[in-house]
Amino acid sequence: MKVEFGRRMLEEIYAEPEAVRLTAKAGEKGLRKAVRALGGGRFQKVFLVGCGSSHYTGIAGKYAIEEFAKVPSSAVPALEFVHYASSIVDDECLVVCISQSGETFETLKALKKAKERGARVLGFTNDGESTLAKEADLAILTFAGEEKGPGTKTVVTQMMHVYNFALVMAGEAGLLAKEKVERAVSSLKARAPKTLSRILRSSDGRMRFLASKYGGARDVYIVGSGPCFPCALQASNLIKEAAKIHAEAFSVEEFRHGPMEALDFRSVFVAVNPPGRGRTSLLKLAGRVKKTGARIISLAGEDDSDAEESSDDFVPMPKKLDEWQASFMYLPALQLLAYYLAAERKVDPDRFRNIMKTWTTE
Repeated sequence: MKVEFGRRMLEEIYAEPEAVRLTAKAGEKGLRKAVRALGGGRFQKVFLVGCGSSHYTGIAGKYAIEEFAKVPSSAVPALEFVHYASSIVDDECLVVCISQSGETFETLKALKKAKERGARVLGFTNDGESTLAKEADLAILTFAGEEKGPGTKTVVTQMMHVYNFALVMAGEAGLLAKEKVERAVSSLKARAPKTLSRILRSSDGRMRFLASKYGGARDVYIVGSGPCFPCALQASNLIKEAAKIHAEAFSVEEFRHGPMEALDFRSVFVAVNPPGRGRTSLLKLAGRVKKTGARIISLAGEDDSDAEESSDDFVPMPKKLDEWQASFMYLPALQLLAYYLAAERKVDPDRFRNIMKTWTTE
């Protein structure tokens, strides 16, 4: 397949190992400082607000904060927060506003509303000079650099950072030993760039082949469990944006309750299935999906023979990644699939037809 356009998106995908390295390096002390400035993460409730891929990062944050820091959390689209969820916000709440640009108008409205309600506001953004960074009580930055194509490297860095934020919250609250948190964050800082580089090298040719095989698909359904559900959401959003294919994401438990009825031979089912609590359920679901005639692509640990046997096409991932790490480290492979689907369909993924990179006005 000759790639004639979309170079910006591909270059930004391949910039992810360096973006993750810079973000992890700069963010390790910053995360701890931010959590301590916020009172050690002792809140009655956390709201994570954003739009599009930033909202999906918020969902990832909800899973991680509840799992590790044990604080009830809600991920809410920014304007839904303004109009509805903010009614129960008070000074015992933390509101995390997530925006890659820091200028998304809905998220800035949410920031203003949160402050009116007396909440502490933490900004997650890729631009330290943005309105969000300046107006939040505190800002946590990613260092992905300028991004002009659809969200790729900014998404991966934000997904990683919100996971680390939850670990640091847990450490400061005494729920995890601080030494254990420091080892986990430091280990990720050391390993993540190399692991992402390996994933990109090993999956590029495979995703190019799969795009040529399934470029004519009517629908793509991406399914994950727990923290890999927001990973599926990010991937489905990117396939819509880049390749202009109808794509949807579901948690494994919900896919049986309606969506599976729409499957047939024109559908592609993508299972995001690392080692984790939902692995067995997703394997069973794949068995049911196969009977519909849909084609199955599985991303799972390289030694997972069960996942390989249940699939038409198997994309091996590093076997040491657990479901939390996989929730952002599997993303580059799925982003490559989105890119090559666009190229196969002769659609330029760098050009939006009906949307904007950042919505700054209504």
